[in-house]
Amino acid sequence: MASRQHGGWVLGLLVGSLVGVAPGCDPEETPPTFVWQPLHANLNGALLSVWGNTERDVYVVGADTRDGRGPWALHYDGRAWQRLSTGLASGDLWWVYGPTPEVVFMVGSGGTILRHTPRTGSFETMPTPGTETLFGVWGAAANDVWAVGGNISGTGRTSAVLWHYDGRAWENRALPAGFPEQLALFKVWGSGASDVWAVGENGVTLHYDGAAWSVVPVPATARGRLFTVAGRGAERYAVGGFASGVILEGSGATGWTQSPLDAVSRLNGVFVPERGSPLAVGANGTVLQRRAGAWREVARPPRTQLDFHSVWVDPTGQVWAVGGQINATPMSDGMLWHFGARLPELPIQGMTDNRPCVEQSGVICTYAGSGIGGFNGDGRPIRESHLYWPIDMAFGPGDLPVLLDWNNHSVRRITAQGTFETIMGGISPGDGPEDLSDLSEPGAPGPTVALNHPTDLFFERDGRLLVVAWHNHKLRRWDPMTGRVFVPMGRGAGFRGDDGPMAMALLKQPSHAERDAQGNLYILDQGNLRLRRVDPMGTVTTVAGDGMRGFAGDGGPALMARFNLQIGENPEPEGGLAVGPDGRVYITDTGNHRIRVYDPAARTIDTFAGTGMFGYGGDDGPARMATFNSPQDIEFGPDGRLYVADTNNHRVRAIDLTSGVITTVVGNGQRGFSGDHGPAREARLWRPYGVAFDARGNLYVSDSFNQRVRRVWR
Repeated sequence: MASRQHGGWVLGLLVGSLVGVAPGCDPEETPPTFVWQPLHANLNGALLSVWGNTERDVYVVGADTRDGRGPWALHYDGRAWQRLSTGLASGDLWWVYGPTPEVVFMVGSGGTILRHTPRTGSFETMPTPGTETLFGVWGAAANDVWAVGGNISGTGRTSAVLWHYDGRAWENRALPAGFPEQLALFKVWGSGASDVWAVGENGVTLHYDGAAWSVVPVPATARGRLFTVAGRGAERYAVGGFASGVILEGSGATGWTQSPLDAVSRLNGVFVPERGSPLAVGANGTVLQRRAGAWREVARPPRTQLDFHSVWVDPTGQVWAVGGQINATPMSDGMLWHFGARLPELPIQGMTDNRPCVEQSGVICTYAGSGIGGFNGDGRPIRESHLYWPIDMAFGPGDLPVLLDWNNHSVRRITAQGTFETIMGGISPGDGPEDLSDLSEPGAPGPTVALNHPTDLFFERDGRLLVVAWHNHKLRRWDPMTGRVFVPMGRGAGFRGDDGPMAMALLKQPSHAERDAQGNLYILDQGNLRLRRVDPMGTVTTVAGDGMRGFAGDGGPALMARFNLQIGENPEPEGGLAVGPDGRVYITDTGNHRIRVYDPAARTIDTFAGTGMFGYGGDDGPARMATFNSPQDIEFGPDGRLYVADTNNHRVRAIDLTSGVITTVVGNGQRGFSGDHGPAREARLWRPYGVAFDARGNLYVSDSFNQRVRRVWR
């Protein structure tokens, strides 16, 4: 068989691979093996559009990455993926298109239109007539470009956007008579300057003939949203739908006909290459191909249940498709798939802000985590390593930092070289080694011990690390001298063992543990709604909580108290524990939006902070009058104050035990990511779960949903 880098032979092989046939090959020849390959996955924001000039000149844009550097804008030059610096600090980019190789337009939320000049690498944010979201852009030339959008129904005042750029300025163009202005437009495409099509809500389609726009009716059965339009010459297609997919076909200046489809998911994107079959993509990893006059699912689909949003076929016939969690808020789990000859899976360059952090009191910087949820291996610099909901940290002898990577089901140590090393668990959930050797001393090697969502850890006085293995219903102890792990408590979910040895006791989703100065080990047994204590002799007792969910007991016997913590088979981990300098035990009662305190001498319980109403208020006043929103981890700082991860307020707050006054120390309350290299109180956090301190007194915040740990200099 002949082979060329561009043109019909490669495209023919690609089409054959998609449908399970390899046309044009002699029987004795083996065609190349083309595969669906996820080049990038689990990115912070969904990817929304892919387009390029060649297979070595590919652009991808997408949702806000929530890292303070705005939406995704990526470029691939055949050698590397590069994150582009757009100058945007927030917002989404919905579509990318270049009418010539010398200029590329990107459009998105807030009426944003970027003009990128590849030769210089520069971006210009262009003045526009409004602030409505732009979903599509297309141009016949650099000075003849259309952008469409609007506010989607149900999001406030609705209005369609139809703008044109003539090389001098963007101007609003009048919608045709009979067009309902409240319907947003989603995409625009044309075969030339005098043949342009736009599609949008309620099955609306518009046509521009070079002089005026007109409404083109669609079949009554295709009144759902139309998300994308594309074509080749006179041939054109529009796709959309709600629960199920819709495809319209048209030719020339005629109207539309609806293509018969088997039951398929909603369709979001369509592309027609210069040669070869049209492709459509949509929800649940759907990929359709038009062949033999009909649309059919490809024989070899990619293995994903996420939604595709856009598809593009390069001149060699290789397919590029992007998507993620499109219907989530915020849009997340960005993915980029490729179908063709296997490409090297290259990291995205320009992802990490490598500026050194100024060691100035109150300044916040990212300490660990790339901001991308997932796992990209050990041995990388900690700021280039993916984490998946980091939830807590601890510092051992010699200030050894250890991190709980909650959704990677692992405990990871930071080495002297500034890289991660997994010392317990792995990216897949489990419960110990297969031979159960961690149930008897000296235990099992740490990397062989699988975990299921560990939630807390601290170093004992002897230098060993105690890990609360939440969904394993166990406590696990790691010895840094041997690297072995032993289970001192827990043998499956349940409640038993009070007044007996800890080895015989059962726990249910214990979330936190802490020791006091006398050697008592306190365990917040979340699933059993109790605070339990193991004395220095190893005997277990319940000291607070009656096992019922609610709020009760303040000012009275702690055994009559009730906590409001999530229970069931798959709750969120909740609660926190800290032992104060006076020996009292402070408990985060997450669902009651309070911090409560247990007095071991009097065996009573009371509220220390919080009114019980959720919200944010009370700063610079008495902590008892403050409002929290699902507080989690608590920790005493070197200044004697109690630090609280006020998780759903996206803040860390501190309470002075002497005066009882509460203040915010990290976070401005706005969900997101920003503020590195600036004052910690002006930074954005996203559901911080954990707080910890190193030997120097620096504060570490597990900024869980930002997939980072951030450090605030003391």
